[in-house]
Amino acid sequence: MWSPLNKIVILLFAANLLSGCAGVVGSSTPTRYYLVDPVEYPSASVKAVRPLSIEIISLHIPQYLQRFHIATRSSKSQLDFSESNQWGENLGKNLLRTMARNLSALLSTMDIGTPLNRSASSPDYRVQIHVEQFEQESNNKVKLVARWQLSGRPQSGPSGMFNAELQGEETITEKNYEQMVSEMRQLYGKLSERIAETIIAQEK
Repeated sequence: MWSPLNKIVILLFAANLLSGCAGVVGSSTPTRYYLVDPVEYPSASVKAVRPLSIEIISLHIPQYLQRFHIATRSSKSQLDFSESNQWGENLGKNLLRTMARNLSALLSTMDIGTPLNRSASSPDYRVQIHVEQFEQESNNKVKLVARWQLSGRPQSGPSGMFNAELQGEETITEKNYEQMVSEMRQLYGKLSERIAETIIAQEK
């Protein structure tokens, strides 16, 4: 038989336990999801002199960027991953689709093929893209390092290897992931312009 005192102690313990659990649930941070969206370019952007067919053969990102948790750098060699700020889809697929839409706007063509959306046309140019770094660094600025290989039809000129190292102008305020992703969008738009310019150069 439980004495009245034992029952009171057990009831108090259970109440404290339930209160602690409710506190943990109530204090949890909601998860926010982000995408790197296409850029809206001004009408004076890069333009092709004729309709082109482009095939993005592949777009590779480092393994550490394949996680859904958004990566930032707290030092040159240390990565941090946010539990409550994540990508809305696989970042590689997001960047591939966004690159296709950016190039479509820059080159004034709807004929952009990707591994996710094949084109029935024979491409004028093929491009392979390797994103080597794309995150906020310890200086609170976003950095994008990429290289790409361009190849075309024999009559379009030789293939070439190109690279770009871009850094955002804005200093990201602490844990402001919305600002960070917005800056990533702008930098990725600039990379798209660089790639479009190398394609246009082959036409001259």
